[in-house]
Amino acid sequence: MILASIPSPSQGVWNLGPLPLRAYALLIIAGILVAVWLGNRRYVERGGTPSTVTDIAIWAVPFGIVGGRIYHVITDNQLYFGPQGAEV
Repeated sequence: MILASIPSPSQGVWNLGPLPLRAYALLIIAGILVAVWLGNRRYVERGGTPSTVTDIAIWAVPFGIVGGRIYHVITDNQLYFGPQGAEV
């Protein structure tokens, strides 16, 4: 018996009409919300303005996602451009 394991869900995509909801995307969103909430709470406890963390997150989260994607494409460019350069 493995003591520290979380089983994978039997289904990774739920369809709400034409909109597919993926489990990993929902967990990423939940993680972002918890991080902003917790960061805001801790910042206010240390004397900061309540909306500062949220204001920063509005810019940091999209730039982080786009930057992470750019980094992935740059470091694994053979997956996207192939051995010849620009072929898919």
